Amino acid sequence: MNRDVSSPTPFRPKPPYRVGLIGVTGYALAYFECLSSLVESGRAKWGAVTIINPLEAVDQVEQLKRLGVPIYDDYREMLESEKRNLDWVCVPTGIGSHTQMTLDCLRLGLQVLVEKPLAPTLQDVAAIQEAEQKSGIQIAVGFQHTYLEDTWDIKRRLLAGEIGEIKRVDCVGIWPRSHTYYERNEWSGHLHDGDHWVLDSPLHNGLSHMVNLILFWTGERLEGRAELKRVSAELYRSKPIEGFDTIRTVAELDSGVEAAVLLTHGSLHQIDPEIVITGSRGVFRWRFCGTHTFYTGDKVVSMKTPGQIEIRSLMFEAMVDHIEGKPHRICTSELAKGTCKWVNAVHDTIPIHDIPEQYCSSVVAENGETFEIIEDLEYYALRAYYEKCSLSEAGAPWAIAPRERDLEDYTAFEARYCTDPSEPISRASSQAGG
Repeated sequence: MNRDVSSPTPFRPKPPYRVGLIGVTGYALAYFECLSSLVESGRAKWGAVTIINPLEAVDQVEQLKRLGVPIYDDYREMLESEKRNLDWVCVPTGIGSHTQMTLDCLRLGLQVLVEKPLAPTLQDVAAIQEAEQKSGIQIAVGFQHTYLEDTWDIKRRLLAGEIGEIKRVDCVGIWPRSHTYYERNEWSGHLHDGDHWVLDSPLHNGLSHMVNLILFWTGERLEGRAELKRVSAELYRSKPIEGFDTIRTVAELDSGVEAAVLLTHGSLHQIDPEIVITGSRGVFRWRFCGTHTFYTGDKVVSMKTPGQIEIRSLMFEAMVDHIEGKPHRICTSELAKGTCKWVNAVHDTIPIHDIPEQYCSSVVAENGETFEIIEDLEYYALRAYYEKCSLSEAGAPWAIAPRERDLEDYTAFEARYCTDPSEPISRASSQAGG
């Protein structure tokens, strides 16, 4: 799909735009709150909502009933019953349901904002993009940083050569996650949910924003992204989950840039994500919190990043602008596809390595939450990040050598090292590793 990411879709309803929401708890609560603000400001109107767990959403149910909003316990019934009363639908659901829900909305000619990641596999992305072409509707994906004007301004500066020719990108994100995080739903930490691929991991979920930004900023066109040509990876598991909780991966991009990414949920301490883009004449440093800075010789230019709640709100404002036909940047399926390809590729490049028990420990925080951690992970991770080397080269005694793969002809997820989703795996059996 080669359409401009700011071009309006052909379906043009009248404001205020009637929105359908699938889910109101978990992360979907953030969507509910943002949409409630849009409704209060008059930019949107509630159309219908799907809630499968009303006992866990008493406040939301009460608010919606007070407003007279239809509530359904099945999204398919909501779509079929309310399709003439909806203009757009938000899909902040589990990864495994993104594809089918998006396809069902497009089939009815409805605009879609689907939470990141777009879909589990490249095959799913292909199906969604085919449906986009047939419907003439361009969906939006919840990689929220893409909706910020600062993100596009950074891309313009990079394309203009502010730091010279981009040579390398390095990224680190160290976010500890407890048992509660992995027990919050049935698919967290899983490779599949029994029916669909999920491939949940730091690379594909909590820290995937970084991967999406890297591919966007290293693309050679303002509205395009970089393509992966080759990838190396080392995947680790320290927790009782199916997927990996720690990864270091290096990609060779079509722009000639090498991008190294180290992400983990297996630490004791938190170090917020940052991306460093090194050019021939300077450096750009992006921080998840704080400021983003260009360093070129003696010149230093900084920009303050908005808070995460504000960033999310701006994404919803941009979505309404998109529906309205106003020029505004969104994260399209094509921009989101690169992250999916990187995730699929690492799973098809190397199996997950279980870290031996002697290097792991269980820590109970003051709030009572339990964390399975890798001892001294922060030291090895930061050393690998700053010295631009593998975790093994950084001295981690549990680390393995990374494995490489050429991606020139890689177009579909092969499940080379993953169990087939037609064979559901319980959490108990997943604790055995493999």
